[in-house]
Amino acid sequence: MSANARMTRGRPGRSFFLCALFGASGAWAFGSGPAQAAGAVAIVASEAARSLGSVAGRSIVVAAPLTSDEPSPRGDELAVEVASLLASRIGGGAQPHPKTAPLAAARAIAGRASALVFVRAAIALGDMRVSVDVYPPMANAWDRIRDPLPAPTAHAFATAKIDAEVRAFLPALLLEQASVGRFRHDEGDVIAAACGDVDGDGGNELVVVSRTRVTLGRLRGGAFVANRAALWSALAAPAPVPMREPLGGAVIADGRVYVGSTDYGSLSLGPDLEIGAPLAGLPAWGGEQGLVCLNAEPSAGAFNGAPIYCALSRDPKLAMAVPAPRFDAFAAASLVGVDGAGMSVLVLREPSGKVRFRVGGELAVPDETFGAQIVVGDLDQDGRPDLVTTRDGPDDAITIHHVDPTTGQTEVVLRTDAPAPIRALAVCPPEVGGAPALVAVVGAEIWLVRAAHGGDR
Repeated sequence: MSANARMTRGRPGRSFFLCALFGASGAWAFGSGPAQAAGAVAIVASEAARSLGSVAGRSIVVAAPLTSDEPSPRGDELAVEVASLLASRIGGGAQPHPKTAPLAAARAIAGRASALVFVRAAIALGDMRVSVDVYPPMANAWDRIRDPLPAPTAHAFATAKIDAEVRAFLPALLLEQASVGRFRHDEGDVIAAACGDVDGDGGNELVVVSRTRVTLGRLRGGAFVANRAALWSALAAPAPVPMREPLGGAVIADGRVYVGSTDYGSLSLGPDLEIGAPLAGLPAWGGEQGLVCLNAEPSAGAFNGAPIYCALSRDPKLAMAVPAPRFDAFAAASLVGVDGAGMSVLVLREPSGKVRFRVGGELAVPDETFGAQIVVGDLDQDGRPDLVTTRDGPDDAITIHHVDPTTGQTEVVLRTDAPAPIRALAVCPPEVGGAPALVAVVGAEIWLVRAAHGGDR
């Protein structure tokens, strides 16, 4: 089974990561957290407005020109969009200015307004970062001469991972021209993986779960380099009746690592892999539901019943409904369209190889069968879900499908043959260059698949 992970950011200092769950006979995939139910623009505007509090009187909201670490031909449009939404969140008669301007010009634009709200938006390392300063009014020339650079009276900062809404203002990403980087690993029999920023430094890390240990590291110099590792034998007691083909799970959320193995059990770990609380089942990311747990059925080699909440309880509570009672692969995601509207996606693979997926309220069941590893995300940030599957047969391959969010129809956009069995899939949140990435554990290698940057839209 496999599941996979990606990160989104909502409130400053809070992160959610998509997670991956994998096993020899089944697959499990990713989803983003509740903070991604709204688009990045709405998130940063709402968080900044909440931090600022009330802004007295009829203020003028002016955006600085966007700064970006990738080309941004429509960057000023994006900056004005952020400022306009912030003005609506501030309320109290706040008026957005229709064009960007540097601070000196913005002060003149504000004129006799009760305050200038100056918004600086930036795209950096896959994040949209917004800094807001509130300046007192400069009613006349004497005020500007007496105090030419007044200190702001209020400040706010917010950040969110870029998404399809933000990508609409940036160069397109092309999955058809995706690059594939290959990195060696020495983790042996991998059963799960997850990708995200565990330590909050802005760079993604990988959590790789094998039958013997849990490893946290990075892809460097053509290899997976372990930074921290913990043996399963030091984390938990062996299961009294392990499954013949073990299932595993891994989730990164809020600076913690959640891992599970049917050989040992499931628990949360700190950023240094220190032992935390036990979990009620194998961890997975449930899209809008956040962290959920799955109950493995050893006799079936699959999962029985709907996901539950992960806190240990004599009366486990169901976390979400699913369209099949038994499945060996699960994927859930909360994605964002180009209009900033949220979109929920759920994918299940039945033991027969048939896949059921639900986009919004529509359920689709493709005629073909798929392999045991499944993940879902938006790898090219075009507002359509991307379903990643493996091949049902002896010769494995990675296949990426576009999914029509209105009809559920799929279209293959990329297929790459694999020289060894694919043991896990995971989705990495955007970082350098702004593009998400697909991680695939292929035999003794870890592949990093990333869409290419295209031209203007």
